[in-house]
Amino acid sequence: MPEMVFGWGKKKQEEQDSISQTKNTLDLDQIESVLSSLKEEKRKKIVTQSKPLFSEMQEELNSIYKIIDHLKNDDLKVDDIEKILRVLVVRSKTEVIDVISKESKKSLPSVSNYDDVLKTADAASHTLKKIGDVLGKHSRIIHVFAKKYAQDLKDHLELVTKNNVIIRKMLSDYSSLESSSDMIKETVKKITESSQELKEIDHHIAKLHESKDTAESSHQATQKHLAEIRASPEHAGFLQLQDKIKQVKSQEEKLDKEIDDEFSKVSRPLGKYVYVTSLDKSLKSILERLVERPSAVIMSESRDSIVTILESCMKGIVSGTVSVKETDKSVDNITSIISSLDTMISKKNNIKTQIQDLEQQITKFDYKKLESLGKQQAKSKSDAEDSESKIKALKSEFAQKTLQKQKLVSDLESALERLGTKYQIVLD
Repeated sequence: MPEMVFGWGKKKQEEQDSISQTKNTLDLDQIESVLSSLKEEKRKKIVTQSKPLFSEMQEELNSIYKIIDHLKNDDLKVDDIEKILRVLVVRSKTEVIDVISKESKKSLPSVSNYDDVLKTADAASHTLKKIGDVLGKHSRIIHVFAKKYAQDLKDHLELVTKNNVIIRKMLSDYSSLESSSDMIKETVKKITESSQELKEIDHHIAKLHESKDTAESSHQATQKHLAEIRASPEHAGFLQLQDKIKQVKSQEEKLDKEIDDEFSKVSRPLGKYVYVTSLDKSLKSILERLVERPSAVIMSESRDSIVTILESCMKGIVSGTVSVKETDKSVDNITSIISSLDTMISKKNNIKTQIQDLEQQITKFDYKKLESLGKQQAKSKSDAEDSESKIKALKSEFAQKTLQKQKLVSDLESALERLGTKYQIVLD
């Protein structure tokens, strides 16, 4: 009683609970040993419990043999019945006596281990079947002409059968234990494989985190380097040169349009001249391109070739070879183009020179480095995002496999409990 007052009883109970809990925990690698112990215990129990049952069965078989021996010496008063029926009765009696005498006088094998139980159970089942078959076959004859033996045989066979059923049930239960044991081992294997898979996923996630951190560090360093470059005077000058090039190219486009517009005034006669010209092949090729894009041709071909083409076309117009609505106007337009051709070429050359000078200056800035850093920044960002995406997918897989593993552990504990052993599975 004082222990309860000072809480000693409660403490003692908690210690006992703790000890009990410790005893009820089990590692995966201990399960096979537990199963082996359970099966060994079960086999010993079957051997112990089956011995007296087999002994009783042997006694009953001995009694059956005595009954058959009495039947053998009993004439069953067959002389008083018809000859045909007498033949049937004698034949049935003879077969029953032969079969049951042979089977019932056999001694059941002695039992000292589980394998002996299996052999003896098979022998007992075989004897029962033989006796049962022959009695079933001649049941009517026995019940009519050997009635006083029939009930005794039935009583003794019922006890033999009862014991045989009990033994068969024990053996069946052990087979179920074997099957359950195999299933438990398979579950243990699956849990072990699942644990390994989870370790591999966890390791992969850790590696991906390292890759992600490396990519993010690279992205930040590259971003900083790019910022420094873009903040430099050299980059500012580079941007100014780029802007100037754009402006000059815009002027070039404007000039090209003016030149093309000027030539468009004679595009119809030039187009017709293509089909009637007597110019050589090279000049005819220039003529065809001059119709399409004069602003490009005046820079790629000689001035003399272009003037020759224009003057030849003008002669064709005057001679009527090239048919136009307004001859004088077409001639004046060609003359105007010829007179302004030098100015056009000069302006084009001037713009081309400006662009070349600016492009020469811009090459002093290492734009390829800037471009390379930009690609590196984009790649590191992509790598970090890719790692993050894979980490997310693997974490989802990890969670799913963890739940599957927990269910396997729960199934394992339930399977062990059904065997009469309640354990809590402890995992590493």
